[in-house]
Amino acid sequence: MGDGKKRILVVDDEPFLLDLMLERCDEIGVTAIPAENGAEGLQKAASEKPDAIIVDNRMPGMSGMEVIAKLKSDPATQDIPVMLLSADSKQLHEAEAKKLGAYGVLMKPVKMADLKAILEGCLGGF
Repeated sequence: MGDGKKRILVVDDEPFLLDLMLERCDEIGVTAIPAENGAEGLQKAASEKPDAIIVDNRMPGMSGMEVIAKLKSDPATQDIPVMLLSADSKQLHEAEAKKLGAYGVLMKPVKMADLKAILEGCLGGF
């Protein structure tokens, strides 16, 4: 925590993809905090106060869009930049995600350059 690294909360219900995102975050020099579903993601967003949040769209129980809506309606988390992670067409979700307050959309499979660019953009570098 005291290492000065930016902290990114990654919410994804698929263990393989969650591990992959944690590795990619580590490779670009940010600390990833894992959450396996929307409810855990909301709880960790409030308790961990990450610098940014990446949330998968398709999850059982609570979709990524629902998580974003809840994050943005809570004064404790509304100012944290949030990115939607999607395997669908970017155009399909980008307008809706941004309307909810998301910073942007990351497409699966996530390319290192895309991850780094969107995090640098919303965090002002790291």
